[in-house]
Amino acid sequence: MNVVGLGKAGCNIADAFAKYPQYSIFKIDDDFKSSEERIYAIAKRGSHEEYEEKCPNFGEFFKAIDEDVLLVFSGASTVSGCVLGLLEQISGHSVSILYVRPDISLLSETKAIQEKIVYNILQEYARSAVFERMYIISNVEVEKILGDVPIIGYYDTINNTIVSTFHMLNVFSYSNPIMGTFAKPVESAKISTFGVLNIEKDEEYLFFDLKFPRDRVYYYGINEDTLKTDGKLFKKITDFVKSKSEENVSISYGVFDTNYEENYGYYIAYSSMIQD
Repeated sequence: MNVVGLGKAGCNIADAFAKYPQYSIFKIDDDFKSSEERIYAIAKRGSHEEYEEKCPNFGEFFKAIDEDVLLVFSGASTVSGCVLGLLEQISGHSVSILYVRPDISLLSETKAIQEKIVYNILQEYARSAVFERMYIISNVEVEKILGDVPIIGYYDTINNTIVSTFHMLNVFSYSNPIMGTFAKPVESAKISTFGVLNIEKDEEYLFFDLKFPRDRVYYYGINEDTLKTDGKLFKKITDFVKSKSEENVSISYGVFDTNYEENYGYYIAYSSMIQD
């Protein structure tokens, strides 16, 4: 998979993906001194609107892209003004967006309006199937899950949590579960988020407070020893999944054999509704 980071936040998250060999990293920002392989130094502009009006041609830069694309950015970044032009230039690929929302209450009025416009437009585009999927992540929600996060390394901690979770879900999507009831999400449910499960406590934590989910999918990564010896595990998993059942919401799960010492759980929620 190709990961394209746009703006400072997007580039920092793209860097967190770089530790996994499954991803090819491309970065675009106006903070780079010069362009080089897989780094595009976009010219600085005075406003969000100027980035939109003067979006560069990324043709040469994207020549190395030959498979799926994950575009990562925050609408609070001024450089995000060029996102629609960028999406048009990579429309020949299967594109998903990882959209990171900052703490909106800390943004200036101009930045907050800008972020809201980008956030809403992209959701409309997702629903119209202009791209494959839009994953929404809230830094505020991730911080709540992590608890106290020191100032030094604050964003690194949040970014690594987002990336490691997305990576494991990506790994599972290319693996066969040893047991499960997976079903393809409703085609119209293009707006998503993901998170983690505390298997011991049967607690789930999403990285964004997604409203009106249509599908909920649970992934259990269980080590071989537990799979062989824990006679209560199957009932525990199925009881939990059943407890999440509600009208007009599809629930499914999969259990995967892992080599990790600890057992892990992950969760994706899908919605077809615009998120306020």
